[in-house]
Amino acid sequence: MATQTPHEGELDQRRTQAVTTRLVSLRHQLGILGIVLLGLVPTVMKPSELTSFTFVLYLMMFAISWDVVSGYTGQLSFGHAFFFALGGYGTSIITTQHGLPIFVGIVGGTLVATIGGVLLGVPALRLEGPYLSLVTLIAPLLLYQSFVLFSDGIPYLAPKGLGGTSGLVAPPPAIIDIGSSALIQVDQFWVSALGKYYISFLALLVVLGSTYAFTRSSAGNVLTAIREDEAAVRSVGLNPAKFKIFAFVFSAAVGGFAAAVWMHAGPTAFPNTEAVFGPGRIDKSINVIIIAIIGGMGTIVGSVVGALFFGFADTVIGGLDVAIPGVELLFGSELTIADTSPLPTFLLGMIVLVFLPRGVVPEATEFGRRLLARRRGEEPPPGGGRSPVESTLAKYRREIEDILGRDGE
Repeated sequence: MATQTPHEGELDQRRTQAVTTRLVSLRHQLGILGIVLLGLVPTVMKPSELTSFTFVLYLMMFAISWDVVSGYTGQLSFGHAFFFALGGYGTSIITTQHGLPIFVGIVGGTLVATIGGVLLGVPALRLEGPYLSLVTLIAPLLLYQSFVLFSDGIPYLAPKGLGGTSGLVAPPPAIIDIGSSALIQVDQFWVSALGKYYISFLALLVVLGSTYAFTRSSAGNVLTAIREDEAAVRSVGLNPAKFKIFAFVFSAAVGGFAAAVWMHAGPTAFPNTEAVFGPGRIDKSINVIIIAIIGGMGTIVGSVVGALFFGFADTVIGGLDVAIPGVELLFGSELTIADTSPLPTFLLGMIVLVFLPRGVVPEATEFGRRLLARRRGEEPPPGGGRSPVESTLAKYRREIEDILGRDGE
């Protein structure tokens, strides 16, 4: 067998580094191109279509906020709608019941969600694996009941009440809309739809910029290390709990900010339990998990791609008013494909997990690395190890095994 000389080894290493560097540059170029294309979406859509697509931007922001804590630290949260509700209701109460400006409401709603992140994160992140997931799942359910209990009012905080399950009586003022209550008043529907889209798009840029800076910082590197090997992080003198709490709080702030902007600039936004939690109280929390998994956990941009897939699938399925054969004979009533929503969308997430376990973005990145290497006549560079999904699932499995082991002692 021929031995590899040091010069040849260095040459191979430089070639691999060149391929990777070129790919990273290409990834950034594609990311910029994607942002530009999102900015040009209004040029190819009708106002009614644009109104529906605007909500996809908020799905992106919600999924990004979840990915910060779950995709990077490996701490699975099943109740992130808790923070969406705090941000949405917070800004609505500030603007409608206290009469403060919209900007103050958005800042206040973000702050309320951040405080919620502290109150939930400090005790919850002392737990592990399924115990943590259970606490995050219960949190939005408790908040839901709080809206019912304090529907008549909370002195000083919400004097006109939280509205119960039907939501607040007065909708929050819009930044731009048709009517006298909007901050910017217009007289045409397409101008209103265009203004709401670009306000939401600007909020998405803020979320992308802040989360990108956070995850690429030294703190972000520590979060990734916690996901891979928490004991190793502890062995170098760092406290994983502090970093996990910080990630939890930052994630809550991002989710609360997105929900606060949604209440003032989103389409058909209204502070009620179905809007912030979903029809089944946990639907929106599950949706953001599916979106992040489809796009690729631990990538940030994967949430953007996943939301596009999710929104497209949901729109297509919702428009299929086609009867499912044989159902009427079995159950006596007709059932269309649209009636089965959101089950087909959840099925899409399962298909991605089976055939693209890393998610669309990581799998596309790996394919790009190999394609660039082949075009240069080189051996494809080795894989980058376990994906965030695989690391998170492995971490979760170990924690469950530890719990079962302790119970058996």
